[in-house]
Amino acid sequence: MDRRGAPRKAVLAELREARDDDLHFSDGRIFGSMCTDPLPIARRAHAMFLETNLGNPGYYKGTWRLERKVLESLSRLLQGTNLGGFTVSGATEGNITALWMARNVTHRKTVVYADTAHFSIRKAIDLLGMRGVEVGHDEEYRLDVDTLRKKITKETAAVVAVAGTTELGQVDPIDEIGDLCQGRAFFHVDAAFGGFVLPFLEDLGVRVPPWDFRVPGVSSLVLDAHKMGMATIPASHLLVREAKHFARIAVESPYLTSVYQTSLLGTRNSAGVAAAYAATRFLGRDGYRKLVAKCMRNTKIIAARAEQAGLKLAIPPVMNVLAIRVRDVEGVQRALDAKGWKVSTSRNPPAIRVVVMPHITARHATHFADDFVSACGKVGED
Repeated sequence: MDRRGAPRKAVLAELREARDDDLHFSDGRIFGSMCTDPLPIARRAHAMFLETNLGNPGYYKGTWRLERKVLESLSRLLQGTNLGGFTVSGATEGNITALWMARNVTHRKTVVYADTAHFSIRKAIDLLGMRGVEVGHDEEYRLDVDTLRKKITKETAAVVAVAGTTELGQVDPIDEIGDLCQGRAFFHVDAAFGGFVLPFLEDLGVRVPPWDFRVPGVSSLVLDAHKMGMATIPASHLLVREAKHFARIAVESPYLTSVYQTSLLGTRNSAGVAAAYAATRFLGRDGYRKLVAKCMRNTKIIAARAEQAGLKLAIPPVMNVLAIRVRDVEGVQRALDAKGWKVSTSRNPPAIRVVVMPHITARHATHFADDFVSACGKVGED
């Protein structure tokens, strides 16, 4: 830090220079991220609540009310009744908190999860001093229920399933897993991506097996408003069937306006609460349905073009995530990067991973699909 502050103009110029070096969703070139350009009203809401801190809720009663309203709305969306919950910074924090709760509620330390689960589950297990038991996936890259059945024991604290895997957008057989867990283990669902997609696919007439609180065995669920929810970062939500379980992770907070604190974070960036409220109120169910329909149309444009070129999909797209098998994954990725397209890769299976978020238009999808097929040809894929 310099002894004297810099002029305002100089600071802003430095910020603009850094911002110009960033990639921007509005360019329509990012196909590797599960985040997107937030709604303008969400941006405005975020800016209105920059000083709020729900870690000390007595000072921010209005923001606390917004959080309650968002959670009530999401409870209805997820088919829950009288759910407990609060806003978290992201699914990583939500997953850690859920497993922390599971450990303290069950007094056990074993977590069973699929090899397709997000890496934050392994983080949580390490941080909490728990023991992980990884199980394989079936031919559709979903948690293998037959294997799971053999792995749940009297030592199992929690089972973790995913509704919208990061690599493929696949949904584990949550209804079957819930049956196995009921009365035996805490069952947490990581719906970071799928939480704001699956309900609206159902509205569009797509058959979606039960995956939310309609499944009696589901204990907790996390979903990210800063992904398909169209809010700003960070805005994620952890919901729990039994609100009383929060008492098992509560610590006294005598110098704050609440007697106990149950969140992992002390200071909570609460502008995301306002952004999530603004996005969900502004869009409503019909608005989200239209967004999901648009993303699925554009996903199908890319899938169809790839298949026309003789390329194979890892699985038919369940939601707006595609994995396209190629022999030279890194080579195709480099070729696309040279053309300005930003994609990621999957390891299981080895493939080019394409996420089609709301910032992608039909024109972007068509242009990308043509360049993708061209890139595959240049590295000898066809």
